[in-house]
Amino acid sequence: MKILEFCDLILATNKKIRYVGVYHDEKIYHKLQKNVKSHFTDEENMISVKTEVVRASMRRYMVEKLGEPIFSITMYPKVIMVTFHFMATNLVLLSMEPNVNTDDIINKIQNLIKTHGYSLVP
Repeated sequence: MKILEFCDLILATNKKIRYVGVYHDEKIYHKLQKNVKSHFTDEENMISVKTEVVRASMRRYMVEKLGEPIFSITMYPKVIMVTFHFMATNLVLLSMEPNVNTDDIINKIQNLIKTHGYSLVP
């Protein structure tokens, strides 16, 4: 599956998902939900993604004792941000509205990653 099609698939799961980014083979692909204005400029988005890549790599230091990271979540007053790990070094990054059922969305995204994550191509 093409990565941007995968982004569309994720956005279609819930209208409260604002942004989807996929960090795959050291490149970032991303899409916004229709009619949603980004909180970040393009430059700020790239800084945010690079920061999350560093955080994700730091989580990998604990793999031997804790196992592979699955996802991490950060809650802000304006958005909830979730980072999903897959294939050791690839990430799916989401931002969602703050008034959303995160458990439901997280479960759906994990299933999509299990189904399509290993077959993604640019």
